[in-house]
Amino acid sequence: MKSIASKIIAMLAVVLIVGAAYTMVSGVTLAPRTASAALGLFNEDTVTSIYDNASPAVVEIKVVERGTSIFGRSLQEGQGSGFLVDKEGYILTNNHVVSGASNVQVLLKGGKTVDATITGASRFEDLALIKVDSLAVSGITPLKFGDSSLVKPGQMAIALGSPYGLDNSITVGVISGLNRSLSGSNLTGLLQTDAAINPGNSGGPLLNSSGQVIGINTAIQSGTVARGIGFAVTSNVANKRLPELMAGKQVTRPWLGISGTALTGTLANTLNLSVNQGVYIVTVIPNGPAEKAGLKGGSIDANGQAVSGGDVITAVDGRAATSVEDISAYLSANKKVGDIVRLTVLRGGKDVTVTVTLGEFPDNVSTNIVPAPTPQSSPQPIVPRSRGRNFGGQASPHD
Repeated sequence: MKSIASKIIAMLAVVLIVGAAYTMVSGVTLAPRTASAALGLFNEDTVTSIYDNASPAVVEIKVVERGTSIFGRSLQEGQGSGFLVDKEGYILTNNHVVSGASNVQVLLKGGKTVDATITGASRFEDLALIKVDSLAVSGITPLKFGDSSLVKPGQMAIALGSPYGLDNSITVGVISGLNRSLSGSNLTGLLQTDAAINPGNSGGPLLNSSGQVIGINTAIQSGTVARGIGFAVTSNVANKRLPELMAGKQVTRPWLGISGTALTGTLANTLNLSVNQGVYIVTVIPNGPAEKAGLKGGSIDANGQAVSGGDVITAVDGRAATSVEDISAYLSANKKVGDIVRLTVLRGGKDVTVTVTLGEFPDNVSTNIVPAPTPQSSPQPIVPRSRGRNFGGQASPHD
């Protein structure tokens, strides 16, 4: 036994000597790993500090909408989230949270409820601004916007809001992707996150590790399989719209007036096209800007196969159009109603330039640009349907 013990001690001595030698040579300090030194997703002190600083500016929004049913007139209640953007009492949220509401109230941290009015909205970007009396939010520090163009996948993402009415809830994750599109809506350029967001989080802020707003939580992936997939309107889009919303404007959107799909190699071969990149025009909306400019539509069948040829948009103002989202994002970010766009179009095997004067997107038109077929489980607005208010279901995507 003594012999075995001596050998074990000798072996341990060798290990320690080798470890010490490695430490001296490499400069690496070997130390026992403790719980505090273990790798984690986030720093608790950072998150708790952000929560303490930001949560007073995050509110729960309660709405009442007058509706009708087979029993006559009724009142439907709904709930969402929002956050204070200045000391005058302006609160940013999603348009689908307050759209159509006859009464809006805000629940502040601490339990105080105050009345709010809707001052402006952009239904195409799912943004709305409401206002409460400035005295009601006196002493609360508004949240600051960060630059969403600097966001990278893997960075920390912190969601605040009132999921299912559980006010002042916080969840933590990362940015999972950039420049996502929301099927069934106009929304493009969204941030994707795995920070848990649920019905009632709509309109709440998505923060970075500095506590700055980088997005407005807007949608989650629907379906029974998808988990941890949420989407947020970027802070740069929201910040750009704030002056218009504060001025009480209902933000309009320029309208091209087409439905189409991204050109694929298979579709290009079927149509015998010389390009395999662009937007194939399926239909041109009657009396819309595109029809007035002379654009031609074709058609595709239920299996995605071309039936007849239409124009293919390959560029907008000289900028390559690789997908329907490209056109949508470009028009939304750079154009307004009445502006002129120059489309490079492949027609009959030749490139032609078509000039289109953009119109205002009409309320009675639900489809403008339709993306290629998507999985059945598509992103949906994050709303508390169990609370009786339907803030909008799936629709055809728009510009």
